[in-house]
Amino acid sequence: MKRPLRVLGLMSGTSLDGLDCALCQIGNGHDMHLQPEAFASFAMPAELKAALHQQLNPESSTVDGLCRLNVNLAQWMADCVQQFLADQTLLPTDVDLIGSHGQTLWHDAPTAQQTGASLQLGDGSWLAQLTGITTISNFRQADLAVGGHGAPLVPFLEQNILSPLMAHDQAIAWQNIGGMANLSWCGPDGQWLSFDTGPGNALMDGAMQALCGQPYDAGGALAARGQVQHDPLTRWLALPFFHEPPPRSTGRELFGQRFLTQALEQMQGLPPEDILATLSALTVQSIARAYKDFVPQLPAQILVSGGGVHNTHLMQGLQQALDPVEVRSLAELGWNPDAKEALAFALMAYCCLRGWPSNVPAATGAREAVVQGQIAPGQNWPQLLQWLQT
Repeated sequence: MKRPLRVLGLMSGTSLDGLDCALCQIGNGHDMHLQPEAFASFAMPAELKAALHQQLNPESSTVDGLCRLNVNLAQWMADCVQQFLADQTLLPTDVDLIGSHGQTLWHDAPTAQQTGASLQLGDGSWLAQLTGITTISNFRQADLAVGGHGAPLVPFLEQNILSPLMAHDQAIAWQNIGGMANLSWCGPDGQWLSFDTGPGNALMDGAMQALCGQPYDAGGALAARGQVQHDPLTRWLALPFFHEPPPRSTGRELFGQRFLTQALEQMQGLPPEDILATLSALTVQSIARAYKDFVPQLPAQILVSGGGVHNTHLMQGLQQALDPVEVRSLAELGWNPDAKEALAFALMAYCCLRGWPSNVPAATGAREAVVQGQIAPGQNWPQLLQWLQT
């Protein structure tokens, strides 16, 4: 019987707020058994965030800037890993594997005319060399290569680890609200559906930074005091993306700085609370409509993860828009809602090492299930090879 591997999952999402580090053990006599151990988030330095925003914009992005950013992100991630291990009184030799999502810079969903493409920075080889720990990264490319969107990928964790914890006499759903938002729906017969619903926190956070100089609207308190502006909300919800059937994916390419700039111009002169209320309503209504328009039947409950779970106003809006569906935090299942995505990439790294597929074609639209990730050997690579051979 193979010993469990201790795997550290790293996730830096479209919110651009920091790096999530989730440590877990995977294996323990059951190939897909996953036991969370520790979690921490590290804020992204201001200069790194500024460089990301510059490179996210095609008008200001440069080849040399992208090249340098790829390395700088990996160096910062390695620093976070070392700090995380120190805080947990662990040595790099105590960790077998790192699964790093990297930082998405651009995501082009596939269309009838062309295949999809996605770019994540934060080089895995740099991470492996700086930490000494074998690192698996670049998870989205294999799914894209077989016709998928390369997103969403977290349904693999939901399908294999979280769903077995739930009773299946009714449909259930998992809703992640990070910078963007995505849902996974599981029917009582095991049918599976997953896709991006649209913006999550990115537009609200961007507006809060632009209008109030704050990184986010804590608890949605400012938005809760505002009045929703229905004219711009109606125009936004008429965008073609919201009417595309799954599989579908999106990112800051559609719901990023360009969208935000136009939205702020459309609502110029309004108080910040009205602007925040309207952007919050966009997230709520786009999520609610995705359930009502595209899932075969409304779930009995929706378990929410990601930063949006801490936005009380947003959660209350979802509950109202989806009533009588019960909208709950993933924490009520005993899982940290902030750690879910990082744990998903830890699981995918483990599967890559084992040579097991880790995409969900029903979620991404891929033609087949494929092994995902690229391996960058660290100092412990010989020990991992020995582990694989036992």
